[in-house]
Amino acid sequence: MRRQRIALAVAATAVLAVGSIATWALGHLPTAVPAPVTAATPEPAAPSETTVTAEPVASPQPTETPLPSGPATVTIAAVGDMHFDRQVRQAINRWGATAPLRHVADRLAAADIAVGNLESTLSDLGERNAEKDYTFKGDPRGVEGLALAGFDFLSLANNHALDAGSEAMLDTIARLDANNIGHAGAGADKTAAWTPAVHEVNGVSVAFFGFSHILPAGFVATDSSPGIARGRGNMDSVEAAIRSAKEQYDYVIVSFHWGVEKEDNANGDQVADAHRAVDAGADMVLSHHPHVIQAVEYYNGRLIAYSLGDFVFDHYSRKTGEAFILEADLGPAGVANARVVPVYLDDTYGVPDYVSGREATVILERLKTLSAARRTTVAIDGDTARILP
Repeated sequence: MRRQRIALAVAATAVLAVGSIATWALGHLPTAVPAPVTAATPEPAAPSETTVTAEPVASPQPTETPLPSGPATVTIAAVGDMHFDRQVRQAINRWGATAPLRHVADRLAAADIAVGNLESTLSDLGERNAEKDYTFKGDPRGVEGLALAGFDFLSLANNHALDAGSEAMLDTIARLDANNIGHAGAGADKTAAWTPAVHEVNGVSVAFFGFSHILPAGFVATDSSPGIARGRGNMDSVEAAIRSAKEQYDYVIVSFHWGVEKEDNANGDQVADAHRAVDAGADMVLSHHPHVIQAVEYYNGRLIAYSLGDFVFDHYSRKTGEAFILEADLGPAGVANARVVPVYLDDTYGVPDYVSGREATVILERLKTLSAARRTTVAIDGDTARILP
């Protein structure tokens, strides 16, 4: 069974020191000391003859053999955008609260850390923002599916977090808290929005940040008003937050909501800011917003997903229905055993399910081509793929 999740919202500095573990190898037991050797004495009474004792043989000292130091390895499962409005709401009405994630919940819940982006509120409160072209006001029952899938971290830093106003956003946060689902990137004020969610598993601590480069008017949190954490044009502050977290926690995961919708390739700002985040101490950068998949990249031993695509999302084209679950092992030496599990979102309700054969190959080949441009290999192996530096 999967480990117990503990989601902590950290508003102040917390220090978790993880000590190095060293073991001592057993040395050889000391060898026996030889009996004294007495020189020959032809005349026992002769005063000139003396007894000589041999020096004892030195015993080997114990040898110190330290084990590799560092925190334990944890498994990560990451996905993209999820909303619980429109046709997804209809799926809930028809099949129940857990319907949108029913096919993939077991796999996500099996990971030590499951990460995604919540692109809608989950509240009956508030009214839709009439000044926006597209608004998502998700069914509150959607939180049951998120809990079933074992999400440890959800980013709320996106351009739909306040679609129904701050009251609905804060109600959504309360519902996530009630279900022990960690969240970052939005809050009652700037301090709350910038506070990482923290999860402890396998004796190590993992911090999670959410930042948005897509910033509708009035959405950015201030010192006195609710909102989201601003990433675009604010990377100095983002870097500082990552560095601070890296000093306190074993691993740091960063989520960005960025890029151009329906664009296959990450733009220069995405690449530059992702690299800055890694250089500041991020172990993984997991991103979304374009509604299509973009490249994955190994950079300095860390892994960047420029867009994981949509995951629970009704859609209107083949490409926007193609997505994947990104799985990887996060350890002291970096990210290893990264894998891609392709999914397709149902054409009617936007519900994800695994694909195989030709459907899987289309998704994997697209990701392979896009990632090659970032000097990263996607090695297709049947219906899944491995990500190699």
